[in-house]
Amino acid sequence: MYNILITTFILTALLLLAGCKPSENMHTQTVPDSIYKQALLKTDPSNFSVPAAGSDAEAQMLSALEALFTDYTYSNLDANVTQMYAESVYFRDAFKLLTKAEAVREYFLHGLKPVNAVRFEFKRILRKDDEFYIDWIMAIDFKKTPPETWEESIGMSHFRFNDVGQVIF
Repeated sequence: MYNILITTFILTALLLLAGCKPSENMHTQTVPDSIYKQALLKTDPSNFSVPAAGSDAEAQMLSALEALFTDYTYSNLDANVTQMYAESVYFRDAFKLLTKAEAVREYFLHGLKPVNAVRFEFKRILRKDDEFYIDWIMAIDFKKTPPETWEESIGMSHFRFNDVGQVIF
């Protein structure tokens, strides 16, 4: 619960500093809705050929995802989000529900406006069957705070991939 509160606080601050208003497609759901349930069915790993656990293909897929987040810069995100995320995707965080890779790219880029830098560190990547869970630490250096005043948050994200290694959930 603490993790969720800290993450929500930091992400809220980031969005508000970027000029995002709560009425701009933000969602407040805290229970699984029909869109979430449909996304779970549509992205069920049994419908896709996910690389075998421990394979070179799995390592390449996960390395590409980690590279996207560990180089959290405008140029990297602009060039690679729509490569890493499938055109049709289910993306949900504490603020947004997005279903297109281009919308995810725009969201990530917009989030960079109020910051000097963002760093992600992947701590653990866990795999259960063909579901992936990534334990991470995010650090943000906001422009409105003294330089090098990093705010940190911990979190875990659930990922599913399609046949070509793109994020679909």
